[in-house]
Order: sequence, then structure tokens, then C-alpha cells
Amino acid sequence: MRNKLLILLTLISLNSCQMNWYGDISLGSDFYYMVEPAFNSIVIPVNPNEPYKSSIYIIKDIESVGFNKNYILVTSKIGDETKYWRIDKKAVSKELGYKVNSIMELSNVLEINSVEFDKIKKDEKIKLKTKTEYRKELNYE
Repeated sequence: MRNKLLILLTLISLNSCQMNWYGDISLGSDFYYMVEPAFNSIVIPVNPNEPYKSSIYIIKDIESVGFNKNYILVTSKIGDETKYWRIDKKAVSKELGYKVNSIMELSNVLEINSVEFDKIKKDEKIKLKTKTEYRKELNYE
């Protein structure tokens, strides 16, 4: 009986955090954060009906992620350079092509400056969590 209760609580916990068995977190509008250190990316599914089978990279090298019903805010870092991203969940997502490193460019995913990023974060009351915080929640660290 205790094992059944533990399994039930685990399933409820996973569902309430909007994640699947692999630790991917649904950010809404078919965007997912792949928390596992080997991936650490924002992705979209190849097939929306089976979102956890195969994904396309949108933003790699994530440092922090926050979201609400309107936006997803992301910081990424390569070396010493921090980039700020805004994903508009209300806008139609159109494929614009691919970058050299296999990252798909979408019309509703924009790199923005830190001032605009902070303004959206404040106006939309979006709380960011670092990759370390997400990983601790999922027992990766």
C-alpha cells in the first residue's frame, strides 16, 4: 500500500510540474525546456502529438527560464556572452530556417537586449529559475 501511495504522489508531482518522465518541462505553446545537463535547451516537438519522442532545438546553453501564459523568457550563455530571449506564445510560430548549429529560427523567438528583457519580466511578473534550480528539483544535481 505504501508503494502505491508513493507512486501516486510521484505521478501527481510530475503532472503538476508539467514535465514528463525525462524531466522535460512544458512551457506552453509546444515549447519545452530539456533540463537534463546533456541537453539543456528549449525545444519544440517534431510531432506535436508525441512531443517527447523527437525535438528540434530552438535555444541552447540555457542559464535561466521563466514563463507565463504570454511569454517565455530565457537567458543563455556561451563563454562569457549572455543572451536574452523572448518567446511570444500569443504569436503564430512560423519557421524561418536553420542556423549553422542546427537551431531552428522561429518568427516568435527573438533575441532581445537586457533592458527589454527586464521590462517584460517586470511587467509580466515572470519569475526566472536557473538551470541549477530546475536540476535540483529533478535530482540531476
